[in-house]
Amino acid sequence: MTTARRWCLLALTCLLACPSTAAAQAEGQLWANGIVNWFATDLLTLRLNVEPQSNPFTINITPRVLYTVTPWMDVLSEVAIGHQVDQATTWTPRVGVQLHILSRILDKQAQRREDREKPPRRRLVVSTLLRVEDNQSTWRFRDRFALAFPVNRHKTTDAGAIYLTGDNEVFIPFDRAPGDALVSKMRLRTGLGYRESFAWGFEALYIWNGTRDAGSGPLVQESHAIDFRVIRSF
Repeated sequence: MTTARRWCLLALTCLLACPSTAAAQAEGQLWANGIVNWFATDLLTLRLNVEPQSNPFTINITPRVLYTVTPWMDVLSEVAIGHQVDQATTWTPRVGVQLHILSRILDKQAQRREDREKPPRRRLVVSTLLRVEDNQSTWRFRDRFALAFPVNRHKTTDAGAIYLTGDNEVFIPFDRAPGDALVSKMRLRTGLGYRESFAWGFEALYIWNGTRDAGSGPLVQESHAIDFRVIRSF
C-alpha cells in the first residue's frame, strides 16, 4: 500500500470514528442535494445547489460563480437562500477561494465541456475551501479541508470511478468575545461517491454537526444526517 493511500484511509477512518460517539442522542435528519455544474468556459464554472432537509423541513438554494485563477486556486462568490417552515427566508452571501493542494490539469481553450472539468493530477485529491459569510448580520470564517480517493479507477473524475470522500469544516466567528473558543461550530462529512460519467455523479454521505452551547464550552453534537447527492454536469 502506498504512502498516499495510507494517509487517505487513515484520515477517512478518523472522520468515520469522530461522529459516532453520541449519534443516538442527536437529532437525526435526512438531506438531499441536487447539484448542477455548468462549465461555461475553461476558467468559468457556474453551479446551482438545491438542498432540502428534514426535521424541520428546510430548503436551501445556493447559486455559485467560480473562476479559476491558477491550476491550484479558484475564487468564488455565492449566496445561500434558505427557507424553513414558519420562518423567514434568509440570505447568506459568501466569498472565498478554493485551494487545490496537489493541483489540477487545465486544458486552455477547451471546446468540449468534458475537457473543461480540470481533473486532478494525482489519485489522492486534497482541497481546501475558505469562505467568509454574513450569517444573519454576524460575519464568520469557514475552513473546509477535503479528501477524496478513487477505489477502482486512477482518478475520481474517471467514468465508473467509485471513491471515498470526507471533509472537516470549522466555523470561526469574527465577533467572538474574549475567552471564547476559536471554533464555534464543526461539521464532518464522510461517505462514498460514484462517477458514472462526465454528466452524472452520485454520493451518499454521513454528516455530523457539532456546536458550542457556550463560547468556551466543549463542542456538543447538534445533529447528524444522511445526505444523498445527485450531481449533473454540462
